[in-house]
Amino acid sequence: MRLGINGWRACGQLTGVGRYLVNLLAEWRPEVTRAFDRVTLYTPEPVNRTALALPNEIRDVVLGPAWRMLLWENARLGPFVTDDVLFCPSFSRPFVTRARTVVATHDMVYRVRPDLFPFSVRLYSRMYEWSDRLATLVVTDSEAVKEEIVRYCRVPASKVRVTYLAPAPCFAPMAMSDAALAETRRRHVGGDVPFFLFVGKITGRRSLPLLLEAFARMKRRTTLEHRLLLVGAGTDSPALVAMSRQLNIEQAVRHAGYMPDGELNAVYNAATALVSAAVYETSSLPVMEAQAAGLPVICFRNPGMSEITGDAAEMYERAEPDALCEALVRVAESRAHRQDLATRGLISARRFSWARCARETMAVLEEAATM
Repeated sequence: MRLGINGWRACGQLTGVGRYLVNLLAEWRPEVTRAFDRVTLYTPEPVNRTALALPNEIRDVVLGPAWRMLLWENARLGPFVTDDVLFCPSFSRPFVTRARTVVATHDMVYRVRPDLFPFSVRLYSRMYEWSDRLATLVVTDSEAVKEEIVRYCRVPASKVRVTYLAPAPCFAPMAMSDAALAETRRRHVGGDVPFFLFVGKITGRRSLPLLLEAFARMKRRTTLEHRLLLVGAGTDSPALVAMSRQLNIEQAVRHAGYMPDGELNAVYNAATALVSAAVYETSSLPVMEAQAAGLPVICFRNPGMSEITGDAAEMYERAEPDALCEALVRVAESRAHRQDLATRGLISARRFSWARCARETMAVLEEAATM
């Protein structure tokens, strides 16, 4: 049997689904992929095999040109693939393909919170639901998302498999000296002061305005000297910079953009807490990474976040600035509370590994091959 993989997300900066895919690929060594005689990663442009830690046994085939994903997936990948199974790691599958397909659907935010998206995006996202219905099998990141897929996509529960994500092995506690800690803080937030951390790509559901407003209220109501570091593509957008200025917190907010994993782990180890201001989040690599690094997590309470954090997080109950502000203050003011969250978070993070996720995902692909 032959396995094909949509590798569009493995090109360029690796965020979100790209990191998910690359971590799976690194674990798909021969002892894991033995049911398939050939495994091929299809990409729109050449990839750096060394940087991706791509096993030698996985072929990479370039199908140019490097069009946008959905166009490339349907005009190049779908017509070309002759493999028995095609793994589609980013919500959609080609309209036409001869292969059995396994689609990874990571959330259903556009159905659960349609108010966060314009009509055009909601309409466009219906293709994801079509992909889930047409797929041979669907994989997702949590039981919470599985329930939503069954409900909104009208997919039988028997067709959906849960394979939990995991923090990469590089995310771990570091023994940082006082001097190293001070230097990390100065480099990233401009001074040897404590700071809160946000990591992620900017989308409506991640609600950076909510975080900025909550942080501004914390600064007005307390004497805490904390700063706020925003890491991820788009965190330096003119709108967010302007909002920081309007809230009079411009000097306390730093915008870092994309950050490689090694540097990010040091930041996790130097921060006071990771703040997930998402109003909808059923799984989160930054949350998992932070817990694996021993960093307390602050997040909005919902079934998905309770599931992946093991409830070892400071959870606020209302997606409102005051509720998040109170959570920030509770964590900032209590060293004992932070230590408790860090200890329980480390225990929670140990439940997950990419080796396990890779084995379980490969088992789903093998199952699809026999259907």
